[in-house]
Amino acid sequence: MFLYEEILAVALVVSAFLAVHFEDTTHAVISFGAMFTVLSALYFALNTPFAALFQLVIAVGTIAVFFLAGEMLTPKKESRQKLRNIVLGVVIAVALSLPAILLDLQADALMNPHNLSFFSALWEYRALDVIAQGVVILVLALGVATVLKERRKEG
Repeated sequence: MFLYEEILAVALVVSAFLAVHFEDTTHAVISFGAMFTVLSALYFALNTPFAALFQLVIAVGTIAVFFLAGEMLTPKKESRQKLRNIVLGVVIAVALSLPAILLDLQADALMNPHNLSFFSALWEYRALDVIAQGVVILVLALGVATVLKERRKEG
């Protein structure tokens, strides 16, 4: 019997794989957003609500920047990705996630509740990845703004 953590793990790997595999930028960004949402749901399932909320907040900014970049900067082409390639991508992603389902990995040490304040949960345990994700969003936004500014000068 599958537990919901395993289902979320498979959905996480599949949506991340499809975000890289899709040729259409809009579909790739939607898959990327689904990956962030599933990751946040997985954090909630593992009883880490602070991490889940931070992931959702970071995801909103990242997806907004990627939608802007995808729509404004990619050339529009009429090629359609074949359904066979999409199905093959999903099958490969599910195969990649099978070890996480079939192997018995113990995460009991991470499941113990901690009496942490909001501040300590953010800056003692998540500081590095929250700052790194914020820097990635900032760099993406600055890159998009720079490219749009250069296009405006050319036009």
